[in-house]
Amino acid sequence: MNERRDDLQEIMDKALEEMAAEAGEGFDPQACNLADLCRRTGLTRSRARTIKGHGFRVLPHGNTGRKAGTTVPAGHTGPVDDLLGKGAANSQVTCERLVGQGYRGGLTSVKVYVAAHIDLVPARRGAVAPQGSCGQRFVTGPGQAYQTGWGFVTVVGLDGAEHKIACFAMVCHHCGSSYVEFFPNARQENLPMGMVHAFMAMGIPGEVLTDNMRSVVVRRDLDGRPVWQRDYAEFMGCVGFRTRLCKPRHPLTRGKVERLIRFARGNFLAGRDYAGIARINEEALLWCAQQAGRYRRAGACVPSEEHEARCLPAAHDLASASRAELYLCPPRRIS
Repeated sequence: MNERRDDLQEIMDKALEEMAAEAGEGFDPQACNLADLCRRTGLTRSRARTIKGHGFRVLPHGNTGRKAGTTVPAGHTGPVDDLLGKGAANSQVTCERLVGQGYRGGLTSVKVYVAAHIDLVPARRGAVAPQGSCGQRFVTGPGQAYQTGWGFVTVVGLDGAEHKIACFAMVCHHCGSSYVEFFPNARQENLPMGMVHAFMAMGIPGEVLTDNMRSVVVRRDLDGRPVWQRDYAEFMGCVGFRTRLCKPRHPLTRGKVERLIRFARGNFLAGRDYAGIARINEEALLWCAQQAGRYRRAGACVPSEEHEARCLPAAHDLASASRAELYLCPPRRIS
């Protein structure tokens, strides 16, 4: 770890020594072949010409140590301060919002400004003590399983009033492609509606992993088998997927969807004004598409490409989602 790498001056000196040894006596560095020097050092021709003009001495850049009088975010400090005041200290989110307002700088400048004004972020409540591992992480095959769940978030409307709404989330257990939709509440009728919309966007998996909520399972029988909620059992039979319940009182077993809900709360909703369910769901669809189009180091893939190439062919035919829509169209019910 403490091994020192050769700097540019040492690389230049070594290249000149090799060229002098090959040329013999009378070697003049100023008359050396510049193209050969570039091949030996890996420098561009303009950089090698500059060093040659300095007598083959590598000098520091002329702007080293200098700082700009005004930074790039100087004309955008108002929106940044507003986001910090709302608790949105995520530099990536702040930079994306500024780009939409004409910001031409980079992420680093935003990070520097946020770090210097982190005192604008309201103090957080006391953190809960860590609970340790609640389940074992595993990966399933393409189209084999999705995770789903509910979360509740607080949003601020255009009039400044706070609203508590339900966040439905579903994530592919293989590649991490996700679907997020918001509802006024988490009642029984909203669960199949959110699942149908997610299936239409992502395909229908072999099984869905969920927790033990009352809209899915009523109780366990004497043998420990789940007794499904009647409407949900109808919905499963109509669409054609299985449901697997996680261990009771261990919701973090569904780590991917739990993390997705926290990610939506801290990234998508950070500093965003609430203008109604329809508007926020349109923005959520675009946000999910943007996140799925980014390379994800944990899965070593771009989720949207992996899902389209491997998960969709392995999932049920998307025509099944059209059949599932019939379940939501009153007064007809599918037995």
